[in-house]
Amino acid sequence: MKMQIKKWSQVAAALMLLTAIAHAEDDPVKSVELRLEGECDPINRRLWLVNNHATKTVIATLRWSLANSKRVASDQFQVGAAARLEIGCAAKADIVSAVFAPE
Repeated sequence: MKMQIKKWSQVAAALMLLTAIAHAEDDPVKSVELRLEGECDPINRRLWLVNNHATKTVIATLRWSLANSKRVASDQFQVGAAARLEIGCAAKADIVSAVFAPE
């Protein structure tokens, strides 16, 4: 009896772990990232939106600005599964929101 309870608790723990992993893969915000790679000029870098999801396209709203600028740009971009998209030049940037594109 104790052996059966132990096995069931192990199965339940494995299912909870798999459910957590599946939910993380279904979160578009966790699927995208911003990278500042490469120089545009001495104080700004090239801004990239990267989609790490293997099968889903993400639509992300971004906000970014250049160094020494008071202007903040904001726009929406679509990036395919397992792809990256160059946005432009920036000193800082953040993801405002992200959703999976309708299939």
